[in-house]
Amino acid sequence: MSPPPPSGPPPVRQHGDAPAGNYLDNFKNLLGPGMSDLTDMTKHYGPAFPYPKDSHMTPAELKKLVMASERIQTLIEKESGGDSKKRAELVSNVKAILDEIGLDESLPIIRTLGTILNFIFGRILSGMHVNETKLQQLKSKFGNQTVLYLPSHRSYGDFILMSYVSFCYNIAIPGIAAGMDFHSMAFMGSILRSTGAFYMRRTFGNDAIYWAVFKEYMRQLVRVFDNGVEFFVEGTRSRSNKALTPKIGLLSMALEPLFMGEIPDVLVVPVSVSYDRPLEEQLFVYELIGVPKPKESTKGLLKAMSILKENYGSIYFEFGEPISVKEYFGHELNRFQHAINPTHIQTLSKSELGMIQNLAFDVVHLQQQKIVLTTFHLISIYYNYKKYLGQSVTLPDLVEGLSNLLDIFKDLGAVTTIQKTGNPELDNHLIRTSVTEALAVHRNILQLTRDEVLTIAKSHHDFSQVDKRKLKGHNLSDVVMKLSLPIFTLQLYCNPCLHWLAQPALILLVVKHLSRSGLVRLDSLKQSIEELRNLFAGEFVFHARRQQQDFDQALRHLVEAGLLERVVDDMAVRLSGNIDSEHIYLSLIGPFLCCYLQVTTVLMNQFYNSTFKEKDYLSKVQEFVEQLLLGKEKNVHPYCLSLDSINLALHSLVGLDAISKSKENNAAIFTIDPIRIRSLNSTLRLYCDLLPFEYLTFQGAVTEAKL
Repeated sequence: MSPPPPSGPPPVRQHGDAPAGNYLDNFKNLLGPGMSDLTDMTKHYGPAFPYPKDSHMTPAELKKLVMASERIQTLIEKESGGDSKKRAELVSNVKAILDEIGLDESLPIIRTLGTILNFIFGRILSGMHVNETKLQQLKSKFGNQTVLYLPSHRSYGDFILMSYVSFCYNIAIPGIAAGMDFHSMAFMGSILRSTGAFYMRRTFGNDAIYWAVFKEYMRQLVRVFDNGVEFFVEGTRSRSNKALTPKIGLLSMALEPLFMGEIPDVLVVPVSVSYDRPLEEQLFVYELIGVPKPKESTKGLLKAMSILKENYGSIYFEFGEPISVKEYFGHELNRFQHAINPTHIQTLSKSELGMIQNLAFDVVHLQQQKIVLTTFHLISIYYNYKKYLGQSVTLPDLVEGLSNLLDIFKDLGAVTTIQKTGNPELDNHLIRTSVTEALAVHRNILQLTRDEVLTIAKSHHDFSQVDKRKLKGHNLSDVVMKLSLPIFTLQLYCNPCLHWLAQPALILLVVKHLSRSGLVRLDSLKQSIEELRNLFAGEFVFHARRQQQDFDQALRHLVEAGLLERVVDDMAVRLSGNIDSEHIYLSLIGPFLCCYLQVTTVLMNQFYNSTFKEKDYLSKVQEFVEQLLLGKEKNVHPYCLSLDSINLALHSLVGLDAISKSKENNAAIFTIDPIRIRSLNSTLRLYCDLLPFEYLTFQGAVTEAKL
């Protein structure tokens, strides 16, 4: 049975309704000529408020409102039990928590920080592109409801950028949820607080007081703070540059006043932030392989100023179509059920949390729809594909390959930095110029030789500073780390494209498998695709509610692109024989199929009759993959060392009941179901054997770079 359609889905541009002209014409470069009137931090600042009140509530007044709320006062009375001394201690504790959480506003600090950002951006960026058309449309909707800004999260800079863009366009800087990592940074913690940051602990544990205070603070932000609120629905930065499965904790808190009938509506704004080159590029690669993230500190921030010597290309800032949550939920929003009892003693029901989860998945989907795919994203895909086949890549090959990729992404509805004109000569020049510019920004990854052959750049990774004893997984050898890190870095730029290509790639793979016995009926294809979607749900952020829609769109694309043919009254399909294009899609999902294959192999070989902990599992998988890489075995890819994917595989298998999870001495303990794991391993091996690559890794390309 297919999942029910959304009751009120946000608008998503479908095939055929692409806007006329170049979509990027809607973007204005804040760093370009004639934009100083916007970026001048000394200008008059009279911001537009999303939810204007008769008078603006100050941060101090907001804390007092939380303190005086019925929820907090009831909690204090209950916990103190009539003991005046204990009550005073609780009051003091609540005030301390509010001081830890609470945002502040200081226009002089905002102006100063903005001036510093202008200097930094001018040194390291060629462009800060904002979709001004969408931003002005958003401002026109201000006035009647709280606004929640929900950006994608690919860099620490995301929430700073939101504040910067808001100031430039005279929009009130929202209250921005930030982790305690920033709170502990000397000076920077208070500076960020003064620009609207409010802090939250990563985990509340059993601290009922903290949980209640934070929840009430969020409630009042939504109810009475007219600036709007910003947080990341993915919960944390994506180190892999892919979308993350949304977490609904903050979103549930923010929407609770709507369910309780305290506010008329909430306007959710998906925001997509795209980077030519993320500032944390090398940090992410190291973290993925197991090197612990360095603790945030002011000293570390100052040390990071070495980035001023680098070129990070452009950043693209896109405000998506606002979603009226009231309209989105439609008839499912039943606020009368909460009218019987006082608000402060009620919680959201299971069905309401399910509604919020659907919204969260749709927000992540909309974020990905508007992520701008840069030229280097396309270069990375094409280079990967050619190297899997053991072929070299010349500049003319690359220009032709990117031209084909642009057609693919245009059909799918993606936004790319290159927009073809239809004039072959002009398009060739545009692509060639863009490739040259992209390779200049990413010269640390790929370079052109004098013969115009694309090659992996010589590695400059210094492993002497890595404390191998602190690695989260296996103690990897320098040889394997040197082999893996360039390919990891390249993979970071392939991963954003998975939003568009993962589903079509899985369909192609399943058709290749099923077509060995003849035509592939759509019902059989859908069943096999559902199984793969369930397995890779966390990896590619597949949501069951979108299953039919995703399937139909991907199938339509593959047929129109000439990779599949529909036959037997459209009830079956077959491969059309367009091998080269087929390989491009399959090269993108190869590393992930390979990773899950190695995971299930390790589970069978190492943990067949024993329980295990997550740390042991991570280490054993990395150790096994290292041995395969050193032995140059088939069906292995360096990205199989990615702790993110290894971890996602574990939790996927738990969700599929192939692994059971329990607790022992407050530690998670896992036990495999041998029959389920063996079956999945066989399926994954079958699919991996269908991949058209002699080796999933291209070690030769790396070693040629003379590491």
